[in-house]
Amino acid sequence: MNSGSMIARHDPSDEAGFTLVELLVGLALFSLLVTLLFGNIRFGLHAWQKGGANAELFERSMISQDLLRRMIGNLYPMSLGGGAVQSRIDFDGTKEAISFLGNAPTVASGGGRYRFKIVIERRQDQSDLVLTSRPELADPQDTSMAASTLLLQGIERAEFSYFGEAGSERSLQWNDNWANRGDIPKLVRVRVAFRSGNTRVWPELVIAPRVLADVGCIYDPISMRCRGR
Repeated sequence: MNSGSMIARHDPSDEAGFTLVELLVGLALFSLLVTLLFGNIRFGLHAWQKGGANAELFERSMISQDLLRRMIGNLYPMSLGGGAVQSRIDFDGTKEAISFLGNAPTVASGGGRYRFKIVIERRQDQSDLVLTSRPELADPQDTSMAASTLLLQGIERAEFSYFGEAGSERSLQWNDNWANRGDIPKLVRVRVAFRSGNTRVWPELVIAPRVLADVGCIYDPISMRCRGR
């Protein structure tokens, strides 16, 4: 037997490998996978950012509700007038604004009371819910003593209403106006509506002032107490 026939001859065509067509198909599939992966990542980032923004807006709404609940709940029903003049409580409420006295903010140095006003400011096709505050004894014309805080921005509408006795029948009902009264409302309601498609929420806020009107109090602005007490 010829020994040369026992040796396998090397044929370059027998080597394993990829053809040009196979490489092109592989590159096309890889590009498709990269495109799908990038699209999923971009969608995930967008969803994460949108979810974070919605959570921040929801948190701001809840903070604003908590602030209003504490401020209106702790308002000070100071009696004005007396003698020949029929006394009234230093509290004014309309459908779009509410003004009252309350404890000084925590960030304010010292004690005393502040005058707070919550008002709906309209601008073009939307509104803002704004809180202004200034010391009780400050000159109303001195704007440097006033501070303004934006509670809610870009709302569609908001309104205040007041629950208490109204009319000659003295029946309890909701009212759009509460001014020049000898008592404070039993409840204050704050409603806020957002534009269609806005994901923010505002559960109807109903607040009961904790302190009833002290019609026998004659307020002393120096001692910041009722005289003789």
